Amino acid sequence: MATSEQSSASIGSIPTTDGPLCHCALPSSLTISWSDDNPGRRYYKCDIHGFVVWHDKERSCGWQKKSLLEARDKILTQTEEIKALSAALRQANTQIVALEVSHSSASVNETMRSIKIRVTEHINETQRMLRKFVGYSGAGFALATALIVFVIKK
Repeated sequence: MATSEQSSASIGSIPTTDGPLCHCALPSSLTISWSDDNPGRRYYKCDIHGFVVWHDKERSCGWQKKSLLEARDKILTQTEEIKALSAALRQANTQIVALEVSHSSASVNETMRSIKIRVTEHINETQRMLRKFVGYSGAGFALATALIVFVIKK
């Protein structure tokens, strides 16, 4: 990395007050480079302009660099696997929820049929009682009218 270039492969910044100020006068944060040229090397970074200055003055040597690059690649592979597994888990959870909804819908349909049967029975019973009431009321009215006519004629 040159002093003006920004690492395209860096991990989150580490808050620090010891870092130098950027040319824009904002404080810089300590960041770890994971580029092929400088794996594991720390540098200060401006949130707006990127690279400011190296914290680690020396580059890693051959075996360290190789180990760091292998570790980086393994981490990236595992990160992709985790993303794929998370997506598969979300899809499986969605399918489980859909299955639970379909099962609960079946019980809801059965409950609705049961309620409909009870309501229909209640309506029929109410209609029977209403017919009896009208019949008894009509008979009572006829009896009362006949009694009044009988008393008036006598």
